[in-house]
Amino acid sequence: MLGLKNRSIAIGIGWTAMALVTSSHVIAQTNAKNATHRNVALRIPAGLELGIGSGYVLPHRALMQHLVTDHSKHMTIAYGKHIFGGWTETRTPNGTHWQGIELGWTDLGGESLGSIASAIWITRFPTSKRSNGELGIGVGWSSRPWDVVEAPSSVAISTRWNAGLQAAWSVLLVDRERSAWFIKMRFTHFSNGALSLPNLGVNNVGIDLQRQWRENSHLPQQKLKDYKPDNRIPFAMEMSVRAGARDVGLPGGPLHPIFNLHLLGHHKFKRSQSARWVVANDLGYNQSLRAAEGTSGNSRPLNRLQYGALGGIRWDFNRIQVTALQGWIFTNPDIELGSSHLMVTMHYECTSSVSLELGLRSFKFRADYPYLGIRHQFCSQRNRSNSI
Repeated sequence: MLGLKNRSIAIGIGWTAMALVTSSHVIAQTNAKNATHRNVALRIPAGLELGIGSGYVLPHRALMQHLVTDHSKHMTIAYGKHIFGGWTETRTPNGTHWQGIELGWTDLGGESLGSIASAIWITRFPTSKRSNGELGIGVGWSSRPWDVVEAPSSVAISTRWNAGLQAAWSVLLVDRERSAWFIKMRFTHFSNGALSLPNLGVNNVGIDLQRQWRENSHLPQQKLKDYKPDNRIPFAMEMSVRAGARDVGLPGGPLHPIFNLHLLGHHKFKRSQSARWVVANDLGYNQSLRAAEGTSGNSRPLNRLQYGALGGIRWDFNRIQVTALQGWIFTNPDIELGSSHLMVTMHYECTSSVSLELGLRSFKFRADYPYLGIRHQFCSQRNRSNSI
């Protein structure tokens, strides 16, 4: 079977990819003035968090029903800072944003699935004075990848290294001067983006209890620098050239290249400086159609051209933008995948007009293929400051 997975991969990769480059790296910050009431220097690192939790591995596809999906165990250690300035200035006034790195170990609850060690870059968005939304992206190392001889039933993870996505919501339980307790409801996903089959991905839902230590009553802060403090022009047009690949057919088969020409227009919302509505047209050459049995026209290159129309939203984080689009393919759709799909792309602006792209296209609650691209924006921004 093809590499199946949840559509939340695409949503998650769009929302969380911006956490990789949005701010400077987390740097340890000491405070010489910190002391307890007994005038003893406090030696606990700022922003350190420890967490422990339990969850359940979800068999989200019928092929996974035979796996031993049981209660999972989760342990984490994280370090981060509050961030302010830059793209955070236009966000909710309910609280401050937080960024950091989280190292984790997850026992997936069954011998067939093994465990995963992970490193995830996390951004927390305040939803109220006592709660935060959390999105993250990173990598995971599987102790039990699929093997035709040694692990034939571990179809959820097919490679040792996988991309990791995380979405969570945390609530502050106890807030003290130098420590705090949080409870976090968490969803994590690990998979390789359908570059190697079989690959369904592992979805893990759980609840964590976390404790945070501080050097003082507030976490150390890090200021973000504005790349473009002025507003973008109301309407802009851009063009992207993209290349991706799919693994279809039997496991270990050849990767089939896919090329796309993407034309997009976007216009900012009246009440938001960081969100824009988007419409797009996409023309792609899908080489994998020749390997899809029963697909019409798979013998002629012209009949592997796919035209699609898309619409959605873009969020702006200074040099980073994230675009989430719902699309429909009108010519030569893959019979098995269908025409409706979700496309999520992260753009990193190298200059005011040229950006690099990383994205994922998802059909029928699964990943079709990941892609890389380069984007050119035709309308340059007025009065843009190029300070870094």
